[in-house]
Amino acid sequence: MLVIEKTNFSLHNPSWRFTLGPETYETKDTPRRVEVIREALAADSRFRFRKARRFPETNLSRLHPYHDFIRKTSRSARRTGEEIYPDLFPGEGARLPRKLDALWGGLYCTDAVTPIMGRTYEVARGSAEAAMTGAQLLLDGYANEVYALCRPSGHHAGPRVFGGYCYFNNVAAAVEILSAGGPVAVLDIDYHHGNGNQEFFEERKDVFTCSIHGDPKREYPYFWGYRSERGVGQAVGTNLNLPLPLGTGDAAYLKALDRALAAIRRFRPTALVVGAGFDTHAMDPIGGFALTTEVYVEIGRRLARTERPVLICQEGGYNVEVLGACVHGLLSGFLEERQSG
Repeated sequence: MLVIEKTNFSLHNPSWRFTLGPETYETKDTPRRVEVIREALAADSRFRFRKARRFPETNLSRLHPYHDFIRKTSRSARRTGEEIYPDLFPGEGARLPRKLDALWGGLYCTDAVTPIMGRTYEVARGSAEAAMTGAQLLLDGYANEVYALCRPSGHHAGPRVFGGYCYFNNVAAAVEILSAGGPVAVLDIDYHHGNGNQEFFEERKDVFTCSIHGDPKREYPYFWGYRSERGVGQAVGTNLNLPLPLGTGDAAYLKALDRALAAIRRFRPTALVVGAGFDTHAMDPIGGFALTTEVYVEIGRRLARTERPVLICQEGGYNVEVLGACVHGLLSGFLEERQSG
């Protein structure tokens, strides 16, 4: 299996940390996440690494109205050495200032845990280019399955705002390429709802989106991910949310996955893009499910049975002690199923 990567992921390394009462909170999105995944896959000869190609800025700027803000703010942060966080969130309807100053970040960012640093734009663009490279390889028929080693993640970045450790939506950028070949399905299996994916495509009939995630009544991103959200206008019926309760284990999760994959088969896409988050693991520090390391092999097998070209994009997963094994397990299960068929 081809593994698409950029070599610059370590350049984005936020030091975000604060104390509230007896608790200390710090960013979970560290470069070590990608390092442990790469180490696990590099030890297996079935995985071949390939560097992501460069794509024009317009591939991202036409999707993200805040593209220039991230690029210019990142350039400013490189000069000053700052980590820039928004400190005001004016909400919808606020007037856009004439100058894209870092102080106005709250117009575009949903939270105060997604800073812009000197190399953030470069790394976020590279993450999206990994996904786009994989999509182009599938579209061109060069490969039938590709894993994009993306960091930062992308599924919380939408067509209006970014946040949740995400800057550009890697999956959306890949879908824009793949949709040239016909309808595309998106399956998000991160613990947190893929709200950016949903918002990008909720009005498009040619893209089916599905997310299996923690119940938004108690889990981030709270305002999206409910069963009632089925698409908008002509695209009603092309979005499926499957929120699951706290403590969901292997059997219940696989049942939800089967339901998602059945819906995807009915849609008959020409390709499937999977946003693969591993914060569903029982030991993840910001998840709430109870999946075992072993179940990811079976998840991979079931994804392979879609019998479509598949692009798997890395999303969350924050326990670096188990993350490498989880990713390797899912991709191994996928390959074994495809080869046995």
